[in-house]
Amino acid sequence: MNPEGEFVPEADEQIAGMLDAASGIADPNNLPPSQRPDDDKEADPKAIEMCAGLDASDTDNGKRLIAHFGRDLCVMAMDGSTGGDWLSWTGTHWDMAEGAARSQEMAKRVGDLIMLEADYLAMTPDEAAAVKAATEAGAPIDQISNPHRDLASFPEPWKPGAKAFKSLEGRKAKRRGFGVTSKNAGRVDNMLKMAASQLRRAVGDFNLDPHLVGTKTHTLKFRKVLDPECPDPDVDRYTYEMEATRGHRREDWLTAVVPVEWRGEDYPAPKWQAFLDRMMPDKDKLRTVQQMAGLGLLGVPIQKVMFHYGMGANGKSVFLETVARVIGPGLMVGLPRESIVGSGERGAGAASPDLVRLYGKRMVRVLEVPADVPLQEDLIKRLTGGEAFPVRTLFKGFFEFQSVATPHMSGNGFPTIDGTDNGIWRRMLVVHWDQTLPEEEQRDFEEMVGELVREDGPGILAWLARGALDYLRHGLFVADAIKAATDKYHGEMDPIGEFLSACVAPLSGARVQASTMYEAYKSWSDANAKRVRSNTKFGRVLGQRLAKETVSGRIFYENVTLRDVPERPTPNPYDQGGFAGANPQGW
Repeated sequence: MNPEGEFVPEADEQIAGMLDAASGIADPNNLPPSQRPDDDKEADPKAIEMCAGLDASDTDNGKRLIAHFGRDLCVMAMDGSTGGDWLSWTGTHWDMAEGAARSQEMAKRVGDLIMLEADYLAMTPDEAAAVKAATEAGAPIDQISNPHRDLASFPEPWKPGAKAFKSLEGRKAKRRGFGVTSKNAGRVDNMLKMAASQLRRAVGDFNLDPHLVGTKTHTLKFRKVLDPECPDPDVDRYTYEMEATRGHRREDWLTAVVPVEWRGEDYPAPKWQAFLDRMMPDKDKLRTVQQMAGLGLLGVPIQKVMFHYGMGANGKSVFLETVARVIGPGLMVGLPRESIVGSGERGAGAASPDLVRLYGKRMVRVLEVPADVPLQEDLIKRLTGGEAFPVRTLFKGFFEFQSVATPHMSGNGFPTIDGTDNGIWRRMLVVHWDQTLPEEEQRDFEEMVGELVREDGPGILAWLARGALDYLRHGLFVADAIKAATDKYHGEMDPIGEFLSACVAPLSGARVQASTMYEAYKSWSDANAKRVRSNTKFGRVLGQRLAKETVSGRIFYENVTLRDVPERPTPNPYDQGGFAGANPQGW
């Protein structure tokens, strides 16, 4: 018997089992694969019968939503919120983008299902006994169950039975009325709120396996296995292989899939390969690029960011756009350049909707970063550092996640990196797209990208998977050309370091006055057409790299000497500690 006095046989036991089954969404083993329910799917009579034992409240409406649709809904928990973000099962993955809309559509259907519960309401034991007594007294069932008959018209022994039928019919009408009101906006919203707390899952439960990725047709698993080709039988050497399984499983908790069919690891992509051969003939450089692109299938942070550099008509934009479309918007996200350049200061507790978009992504792309604009180095380190960081959505709570998206930036010139520590530079990989198509060979951008994705999509996906396997088996391969381009970029961003390498040598017991060192630096900068950094900036950098001591109010750099300092165009011989030539006395 429910709180309203409505009796459903064995309702308590059935409801408990129903809620356990619905709450089984927290246990992946209880969720066999199935397609998402569509709006034309017939109602489950068993679920309706069980829900008939619930009362007419928002709390129990939340239970009804779980009973009917709980296997297809879940909520990503957020700190500071009793609910979170809704996700819905699509048949291939748990969809975040449409989760809120889909959950609302399911909740709107519950009202009609509540109306069907009326047919499963039963008499209480006392009412059933009254009906039995009336029939034994000769009352025909069709008469005492007629809701239009007046009780006063029945013989006295029949009245309790007729009253029992009227009470049951009243409860049924009330339940149908509650079904109608449950379709009101307020009831729908409250239903979702009440269900959310029972469907919550931690952020870390989703996309938990970094070596698992879904495609349009298959789930790919990059597995660590014993290497059968290991020459030493006494040594366990491991390698990676890829296993493709047709279909998708709820219990994998993937929030996105690659929108391209899987047709095998060696599936060809002739037009894509011709494009790569033409625009990146350096095979070593292409191997590095293929590995970094293939990492867009994996959730493996490697503390690297690739900067694609070139002056135009060189293929870099076609490459990045094609890879982005094959990987798809579920696993790839584009960040506006404003997110990573400039000061980028955020107030404490400020919303960070741009960074929230990184959740669940495995590739992040920043388009056409402008030259000579400072990068937000701390943000680059956070994106590639492999550590979790908190973000806050608009009007919602905080949650914390680890960014595993491999970053790709592109531009015609280099953004400014002021950091002189190795923390930022060891993350940078510069790939120079140095081939330029003559004008007569150039094609419309959208036409070319569309053709590559349309005709070679499955082959490009296979190419990406081979890049991921190459990385997993051998580690990141960095081509000499990429090392050289990165070093050149580093040199351009660190002219003080270049000066130290060219003009400062270690010498035990020697010292150079700070003002003399700065004059030498200016002389070297003039001779090499370098922009001169301020004395303050120069002193701060040298203070991090050289030992210094203050003597009688003057600063000296210890255990170094100057060498090969270019001659100043207009030397000032009267400056104390200055110089009048390339190698004055004492240098």
